[in-house]
Formats: sequence, structure tokens, C-alpha cells
Amino acid sequence: MRTKLLFFIFLLPTLLLAQVGNGFENLPGVTFNAVGGACEYYDADTTTIHTLVDYNATCGTIYVSEVGTGATLGYSIVLDPTTPNGPMGFSDGDYFGVATTASIISEIGVPPIEGAQAFFMDDVDGTVIMSFDPVDLSGTTNPQVNMSYFLDETTWNVEDFFRVTIQFTDCASPDITLLDTTASPGGIDPLNIEGSWNPITADLSSYTACKAQLVVEFSSNSGVEQIALDAISFSAGMTLNNKTFNLDAALAIYPNPSNGNITIKNNGIALEAVTITDINGRAIRSVNLNGMTTNTTLDLSSDLSSGLYFVTLVSDKGNVVKKLIIE
Repeated sequence: MRTKLLFFIFLLPTLLLAQVGNGFENLPGVTFNAVGGACEYYDADTTTIHTLVDYNATCGTIYVSEVGTGATLGYSIVLDPTTPNGPMGFSDGDYFGVATTASIISEIGVPPIEGAQAFFMDDVDGTVIMSFDPVDLSGTTNPQVNMSYFLDETTWNVEDFFRVTIQFTDCASPDITLLDTTASPGGIDPLNIEGSWNPITADLSSYTACKAQLVVEFSSNSGVEQIALDAISFSAGMTLNNKTFNLDAALAIYPNPSNGNITIKNNGIALEAVTITDINGRAIRSVNLNGMTTNTTLDLSSDLSSGLYFVTLVSDKGNVVKKLIIE
């Protein structure tokens, strides 16, 4: 099956030095709803291996792809309905795509590990292959790849699997496998990786002559076999414009916890705007910063009550989402 899919994976363009991650915050997520198919992802092709496209549902566009821009890794997804869990695919309508906090909590019982959205998959009735833009590691020091996943706690079939690999080009290095549940004789269940957000981290320091591509594969055939993905990043030494750059480290919010008066610490990043959302993904306040590159103080005390919020910092180099606790 992997041989058939390589052709699709390497059709993606190589984006040099510009992409560092994806937390699924850039495109609006949906709150899935099966009533009348109002908010489910549909795809009619149940016979051929093909690239999925965004779907215009009654609730809005359900995004299953993203073009890489700034510091955001783009991605595309291929469905193979010919594998053992096929062939129905998404012809019956499923919860699949960028989802809001409310939807994530409804399905797996906890919010996204980072920000106000995550990518959600269930009942794919085949195998999906999610390929992120290749990242050029040349000229970098100590590059790392990180991501988080949540496998729902259920009884998985032996045909179900979850696999995460890094595939390399422009060098002689073999691909590396970060997680592969098919290596377990009993499949997913005996691995004790269900029911919580789990991190995956890999040191790519030995591959700085390569282009690295993150590839996620998932196969299931039941509505209770669910997975969420979040907080994907290449970091800690990734090179942007021929200099070491880490957007997340360049921006900070303090004090945190706060009474509502916060300072955005800024190490020279041109910030365009800041948006505060609650755990349900509802925007509470937005402020236009007009490219400000110095520290900014905001008084949010009249807007926010006690609880957890997400602060999205929008810059010319990409977006960063920070958690904020109001006491």
C-alpha cells in the first residue's frame, strides 16, 4: 500500500525554510453535527486513490487541506478506499477536518492540546495519508519535530492503524518511523496510548543535509474510532531566511495567570493583530496592532472572566497561539 501512495506524497512542492508548523488555527474549524448531515464531510469516490478536497457543508466549509504560508506548514490528504477498512470512505458523511474546541470536547472529552482548534478524524472507512510540506533542514542546527495526537479510548480492530513517519529527500537517509501501531501484534489496544493527548518528538540533527516531510497515516472503519492531531512543528533551530528563528520563543505573554492586564513581550516581530478566544472557540476580543514590533500592554479585565483563554498573535511570519489563564 505504501508503494502506491508515494507518488501522491511527493507531488507536494518543497517549501524552503519558510514553514515551521501547523496548529490548525488559520482556517475556521467547524462544530460537527450529524443531524441531517448538516456538518459532516462528504466525498463520493469509493474506488480510486485520490486527494481529498475541502467540502462546502451547510455549516460552512470543512477544511481538509491548507496551503503553506509564512510559518505555517501546508498539508494535503489522500484517501485510499481500497485498503481493508474500505471501501466506503466518506460517502456516508463523517466527522473529518479542522474542528473547533467545542467539537473536539464533544467527541474526545478534552480540548485541543494547543489553541482553539485541532484536526479531527473518525470512521475513514479506508486509509488516509496526511502529507505536510517538505521542510529544508539544510543550514539548521538541532532541528526537532513535534506533534501531539489523541486516540479515543475504544476497542480498535486489528485492521485499524496509526502511523507517523518522516520521509527524507535530497539525501541518502532512510525514512524514520516515529510511531507505527502495526508493529504491535494486537494492534492499537495493547499499546496503552488511548484516552489522552500524547506527544511525539524526534531529533533531526542527523538529517541537516535533507528535506524532511512529516506523513501521518490513519485507518479505521467505525464512528467510535477517532483521532485528533494538534501542535505540529519543526522547531529549535529551524532556519528562516538564513538565520535561526523560533517564532514561538520570540513572543510571550505575562503575567500568566493574570487579572486581565497583560503585556505581550515582543522581540522584534511585526505583530498585525491579536485575538482572544474562549475554550469554545468564540472570539472575545480582537485588537489591530498595525505591525508593532515592541512590547504591547492590553487591558482585558472588562472582557474576560475567570477561566482559560487562547491568545492568537498574528504576525508577518505566521501565527502563534498562547494559553492565558484569568484569575
